[in-house]
Amino acid sequence: MKDLPLRLLNVMLVALLLSFAGTLGVLAGYQDGTQQVASIRPVSDGDLIREQFDLGVQDYQAGRYDLARQRFEYVIALAPGDYPLAWDLLEEILAIQNATVTFTSLPPIWTSTPTITITPTHDLSGVDSIFSRAQSLLAAGDWDGAIEALIVLRDEELYYRVVEVDDSLFVALRNRGEQKILLRGDLEGGIYDLTLAERFGPLDYSASVYRDWARLYLSALGYWEAYPEQAAYYFGQIAAAMPGLRDSSGWTAMERYRQSLIDYGDKLAVENRWCEAQARYEAALAINRLEEVALTLTYAAYACSPPTWTFTPSPAPSGSPTITNSPTISPTGASTPTNTQTSIPTISPSPSVIATSTSTIMSTDTPSPLPTATDIPAPPMPTTTPTPLPSETPSPISTETPTTP
Repeated sequence: MKDLPLRLLNVMLVALLLSFAGTLGVLAGYQDGTQQVASIRPVSDGDLIREQFDLGVQDYQAGRYDLARQRFEYVIALAPGDYPLAWDLLEEILAIQNATVTFTSLPPIWTSTPTITITPTHDLSGVDSIFSRAQSLLAAGDWDGAIEALIVLRDEELYYRVVEVDDSLFVALRNRGEQKILLRGDLEGGIYDLTLAERFGPLDYSASVYRDWARLYLSALGYWEAYPEQAAYYFGQIAAAMPGLRDSSGWTAMERYRQSLIDYGDKLAVENRWCEAQARYEAALAINRLEEVALTLTYAAYACSPPTWTFTPSPAPSGSPTITNSPTISPTGASTPTNTQTSIPTISPSPSVIATSTSTIMSTDTPSPLPTATDIPAPPMPTTTPTPLPSETPSPISTETPTTP
């Protein structure tokens, strides 16, 4: 019985030693396992990448391009420099998927050589003849025919002499656009052709100017008759640069400018702005003289600057009579002198004259005295011829010089 505590103590010591040894073993095992895992992990990732690459190649060979593309993208993302073939195969898969032709299968490029199919040379004799005809039409200035031939050529063979066909289209469209604007009056069509020609090359200065003036002409038509002041402004600019530019109606820019001036003058006349209306009528008559516009201009000028009346007094005649004796022969032979008055007026201005708009001289109400025997002069009567005094027996008036008995 005495040995029992000692045995228990020994058992406990042994148990403690065993537990401590187990703990040390566990710690050593954990460290060793950690080291092994650390050394094994990169190898496992590399194997996984390799496995995905091999599977991607198998999918590529089997035509499963979507799955192969995903595997190669995974391989390139984790090991971009280790598998250069993955790059090449991925590029081919993308090209196949983006192509318009669907391939049923594609043999691997490293195991077999693709079969090259030799196709016969395409016969371009018909296209050559079309191109030659287009060049002849261009030389002759037939722009419509040349454009039609070049479009047919382009439909037959898209890549036939691309640069030369583009240059020919540019020349034909550019010249036809200019011809429509300057000669045909087709402003919209000319603008469209020049815009198409600009796709094949830059326009020259003349073509750009023609297109700009055509656009301004069409813009000015928007103000025609509704807003004559704006129409006159824009058509005036066009008429100064290209007076003969016209649209499909046949109206030239100069004619539209003249009519816009007349319409603007009429509008100003309605508003009683006569002086401004007069200026517009004068500008319109300077372009082309029309009788009705000339009459309207006369009225506008009269209303703008009405005349002012000025009165100038007329001089009144004044003078003194000259008395001469004319003998009167009686039947007995005795001559009786008769006074004959002849007035010689001397015209001089008189301050007492009253001027009126009809230049009528008002006379006073006081009569002038008649001549007496003492030969007192009377007021002059330049338009009246004195008649001889009546006698019982008429006697002729002698023109001879009287003699003294």
